[in-house]
Amino acid sequence: MKKTVLLLVLFLGTLALGMAQSKENDFLEQPYIEVTGTAMMEVVPDEIYVKIILREKDQRGKTELEQQEKKLFQTLQKVGIDVKKDLAVRNMAGNRYKLKSGAMKLRKEYVLLLHDVNALDRVFAGLEQMGGVEAEVERVDHSQIEKLRREVKEDAIKVAKEKATGLAAAIGQSIKEAIYIREEHWGGMAAQYMSNVALDAGRGSADAGVDFEKIKLQGTVLVRFKLWYK
Repeated sequence: MKKTVLLLVLFLGTLALGMAQSKENDFLEQPYIEVTGTAMMEVVPDEIYVKIILREKDQRGKTELEQQEKKLFQTLQKVGIDVKKDLAVRNMAGNRYKLKSGAMKLRKEYVLLLHDVNALDRVFAGLEQMGGVEAEVERVDHSQIEKLRREVKEDAIKVAKEKATGLAAAIGQSIKEAIYIREEHWGGMAAQYMSNVALDAGRGSADAGVDFEKIKLQGTVLVRFKLWYK
């Protein structure tokens, strides 16, 4: 009885495999055209993340950092920044070395979210006047990046259809429905930027010039369309 069941299972498995191979062969025997479509998009970043660092200098402890923080808030508010909404504390810690006096040098790090280069200019100008602060652009991004990626993929498949239509027409044929779609390649640089903007506490000045690159998105899809004669 066990041998009979085992043989039946093997038979059904072989039958299913044969049917799958037959369907695959049927698919390959259909007249089709295979093309790739590629689309690209460039967008201006609308999320600019700035790292700001305050450091204790006179070893007077936490009180000094609190005073610097208060001055930082006032400076940012003065240039139109909502510190409650767009400024966050990343960490507060002491450096791993001690001064000769034995006191530990404290630092506090923040991340500030800005939405355009004009705001960035205002912030760096304010921080330069404030002095005693380090700041740099850490990364850039776009608030609608996932939506933009979908749009690029949709554009890529439209390009593939247009290409297939033209190639089929050249041999007197037309395309029908797509029978296979695969995302062949996806490339996106959601945080690429070029900027030499940095504020150094020691120099108390900002480097001149801001040159943000646009965020580059690119997608490629492979599509097979059925062919038929006109």
